[in-house]
Amino acid sequence: MRKPTSSSRNAIAALVAAAFGLTAGPALAQTTAQSNPSSAPANHRHASKKSVRQLSSQVKEESREMRATTGKLNRATAQLNHATQQMKQARSKEMRVASAEHHVKKGEHVQRTHVRTRMTRPANTTPPPR
Repeated sequence: MRKPTSSSRNAIAALVAAAFGLTAGPALAQTTAQSNPSSAPANHRHASKKSVRQLSSQVKEESREMRATTGKLNRATAQLNHATQQMKQARSKEMRVASAEHHVKKGEHVQRTHVRTRMTRPANTTPPPR
């Protein structure tokens, strides 16, 4: 089997990094350090293990950050839902109070107009016809 060229190693490193959703920086740094033809196979394996460890630790760190961000987002969503529920309850209460006030005012208005019409009628002073 042929030994891959440095450009194909860079491409492979970039693809591996992309598969992990990472930048290709650490992977490329490892492969370019290995491009020296006098490097021994043991050094090559050591560098690969090192780059894999770096990628693994980077993936773990990003995963931890994502979990923390997800937790913050979930807490913010819960707070928003709670605030929305309280706001709806307050609005409902305000509407009930406003409706009750309206009924009271309407009742007072009806009573006033009823009293006024009763008071404004002239007294019937003529006797009924016989």
